[in-house]
Amino acid sequence: MSGIPFPLEQRFKRQCPCYNMEKERVIVVSTIYPSALTLNSTFAITAPSSGVPAPLHYKIHKAKSQLEKLCAHVVIGETVWTQQAARSSSAETRANELMTYLTDPAIDAIMPPWGGELLVQVLPRLDWDKLSKSKPTWLIGYSDTSTLLCSYTLQTNIASAHATNFFDLNMEALDETTKQWHKILSAPSRKHVVQHSSLMYQSSWDALFELDNPSGFDLDSSTEWKSTTNEAVSFTGRLIGGCLNTLTTIAGTKFAPIKEWRKSFKEDTIVYLEWLDWDTAEAYRNLWHLKEHDWFDGASGLLIGRPSRSNPSEDYTDKQMIHEFADEIGLPIIFDADIGHMPPQFTMINGALATVSFQNKSGTLTYLE
Repeated sequence: MSGIPFPLEQRFKRQCPCYNMEKERVIVVSTIYPSALTLNSTFAITAPSSGVPAPLHYKIHKAKSQLEKLCAHVVIGETVWTQQAARSSSAETRANELMTYLTDPAIDAIMPPWGGELLVQVLPRLDWDKLSKSKPTWLIGYSDTSTLLCSYTLQTNIASAHATNFFDLNMEALDETTKQWHKILSAPSRKHVVQHSSLMYQSSWDALFELDNPSGFDLDSSTEWKSTTNEAVSFTGRLIGGCLNTLTTIAGTKFAPIKEWRKSFKEDTIVYLEWLDWDTAEAYRNLWHLKEHDWFDGASGLLIGRPSRSNPSEDYTDKQMIHEFADEIGLPIIFDADIGHMPPQFTMINGALATVSFQNKSGTLTYLE
């Protein structure tokens, strides 16, 4: 059975010992974390969005070999090897393979090869009630994968990890910022774990894809975080977010119950977002869409990654728009952060309590639990 028969708040009413029947509200429920990764962990690679064309299959084999240095088993699903009509396979096939791995107690983590365009087709075909009762599994990735990550956390309260994609693991000399994904997800506790902004970032994928075997990202530009406060700033809350291009699509639907999710804990939120291939006006319209669906209500701040392949709308720039939007929502915004399609990027754990700080063109993210 698919759909969402038991919304998040209703499940907490049934299951949570701290639910106050008299006041008819949820007092506090902790984020559910999948088990820490170990050398005995099993990874499943599946493509709920785009698969990998045949000319690039050799990179999947390389990525598998690299990942096997960190865990005991890597299982690659059939959807990974095919790509047609902007998707790996039919929505039913993608959903069935993903459900198989998400409900298999032997699977500890799932990494799609990369993002894509049509992951939304999979969401209605997943049995969300069954997923909420299954063993928590790490979902890891970014781009269209964040559609799944965000929905998974919002509907089940299980943490998910916005981080590097499986495909990128084919490179043997990844930078320290990127490599932290495994260290962070392997930590028995992330309390006091700190991520520092990178020194350099990759401004374009063009040079990388011209090489058969790049050793790492083409880090060609100096990293410089910015803030709408024009001074040092920090804010604390539970992380939620991902790729704005795809999250806009699910905002306001049953697959992104952010209001109900926020009621399950007492802390503020930190919304983090990044986007690509938009001009400034389009980026603003999509931020406005999230605002109208209350995504910034109860937030302490907004963290924005480096927009990729972004262009001004006439003389309207991203920087001007972000400053204006900060005034519109009444929140500080830290932007040009290490998130998204201009690597390297932080490992952002949806549902985790963290503090983001900015000072002197640099930034940190510190986990508090």
